[in-house]
Amino acid sequence: MTSKAYRWCSVPLCTNTSIKTPEKLFIFVPFDKKLRKKWLELARRDLKGILSTTQLYFCEDHFDLPNCMANYMEYHVMGSVSQIRMKPGCVPSKFECQSDRRKRTSNSNVRKYSAKKKRREVVAES
Repeated sequence: MTSKAYRWCSVPLCTNTSIKTPEKLFIFVPFDKKLRKKWLELARRDLKGILSTTQLYFCEDHFDLPNCMANYMEYHVMGSVSQIRMKPGCVPSKFECQSDRRKRTSNSNVRKYSAKKKRREVVAES
């Protein structure tokens, strides 16, 4: 989606913007009160001072796009879509930009012990 509007990710500590990361998708935070509140709470965003009519966006980094985006296949094949459509009830789930969450939500499947064991093996081989 190519849009001239400047967008920034509203997730605290996320630094993605439409200028700095123009290749990223920015997903509109819904106006539905319950869903909007849930999205903002999941992102640990302070709800005070945000009007219910303020347009907010989260970048694609906070979603599992293949499972959350209704028209993901079109986007994947065509490279763009006229409008991003999220599946009903979809919520952001990835917050690796927030350092206190990295340990719990990291994509890394390597366990500390196995990583340590591999390092020992490499050192022993030298």
